[in-house]
Amino acid sequence: MKQSFPGAGWSSSGPAVALLLAVALPAAFLLGLAPEWQFALRYERSAVVDANEWWRLITGQWLHVGWRHGAVNLAAWLLLCHLLVPWLGVGRVSLVLAGGVAGTAAGLLWHAELAWYVGLSGALHGVLAGAMAASWRQMPRLATLVLVVLVGKLLAEQMLGDGLAGRLAADARVVTEAHIWGALGGLLVGGALVLFSRRAACV
Repeated sequence: MKQSFPGAGWSSSGPAVALLLAVALPAAFLLGLAPEWQFALRYERSAVVDANEWWRLITGQWLHVGWRHGAVNLAAWLLLCHLLVPWLGVGRVSLVLAGGVAGTAAGLLWHAELAWYVGLSGALHGVLAGAMAASWRQMPRLATLVLVVLVGKLLAEQMLGDGLAGRLAADARVVTEAHIWGALGGLLVGGALVLFSRRAACV
């Protein structure tokens, strides 16, 4: 694990840029698709459960309601990369991202009342939660503080709903439950990284 302070500087290495673009470019491309193509790729519970279109669990997370929704998520992704890649490295950030995506997908399947979903915000919460868990041994005070603030945000969203998170569009609300699912997925991966590194150090 790299030993610089988080956000000390953005790495311009090829893998770091590739990770940034691997998320940003598909999301930006999908924003420009015709509505019928977006409907074919977004998460639709009926299509996943009844027609076995499982890819929607992933592609739906790269779709957004509109340009403002997409811009907010991509700006958050850029900020997370800027802060976390110099500290954790590309590999660990990629893993906690995968945990956030997987956690969000699992939550979508579990939430039977949610008919459709788009957006990366669940996965991005997983990146932050997982990164803090993965770096807890190196910076326990900062990691604990960030996790406490994150838990407070998640609880406030559940209590205040649209009053805190707002709405994506006239007919679409922010699915704040997805933030919890993504955070849990990332947290599990981050915790696993800590356990793995501890075992490796003992060998």
